[in-house]
Amino acid sequence: MKRYYVAVLLGCCLGACTQPSAPPPQLAATPPIPPPEVAPPPPKRVSSEAQIAPGLWVAGQVRCSDLLGAADDDREAAAMFYYGYVAAETGIRIIDVNQIDGNVRRVMDQCAAAPNITVPQAFRQALSGRG
Repeated sequence: MKRYYVAVLLGCCLGACTQPSAPPPQLAATPPIPPPEVAPPPPKRVSSEAQIAPGLWVAGQVRCSDLLGAADDDREAAAMFYYGYVAAETGIRIIDVNQIDGNVRRVMDQCAAAPNITVPQAFRQALSGRG
């Protein structure tokens, strides 16, 4: 019985000491992955002095850059506020609701083209002669 254990032990030791006859196949080298392209920083945002305290804004001084930098829901609500604000300021008494989306789109395009003007100016410029 001792010989059996000695033979097994010797076989295990020899098996552990032997080297494989051929090296394992190497995996094909994968080319290094380039770092993701970094988007250029957004254009420098000119902030207005319209915010006088957290949550308090002087309506006539809000710049387009403030509106464009707002969250989607805030921007949508502010655009509708300014639609009424400018209508009241300019004496518009009738608003064609079928034109609101197109008019707001024109105002946002105007703001994108001139982010340093105030939102009321953008409305006036974009909607001059339109309801």
